[in-house]
Amino acid sequence: MYPGIDSLEIERMAKAYKRQPKLFERLFTMRERENLEGKGVQSYAARFAGKEAVLKTLGTGLSGFSWHDIEILTNLKGEPIVYLSARAMNQVRVRGGSQVKVSLTHNQTQAMAFAILE
Repeated sequence: MYPGIDSLEIERMAKAYKRQPKLFERLFTMRERENLEGKGVQSYAARFAGKEAVLKTLGTGLSGFSWHDIEILTNLKGEPIVYLSARAMNQVRVRGGSQVKVSLTHNQTQAMAFAILE
């Protein structure tokens, strides 16, 4: 098992989005943006922290991957589900795992995520 954790100040995400309105297109897949539609910047920040945490479980950082290689969607129960590209899934297998799970949370100022490759 390989853990990954990340946190992000929500205000930092909000400022980055104001500077670069296309930022969310670069960071999130179309399905993620649709899944988050109508939610505040704190939900985007939590999802981004989730992607960072997942990258840490892969042991590679962003090297060799794009933000779209990791997709985090919410199921009908509200649970975040990680979908990986073939390239990212190959790295999971290289590390001896079969899946990555993630937990996301946020309050007014901070977003946090914990991921585990198992």
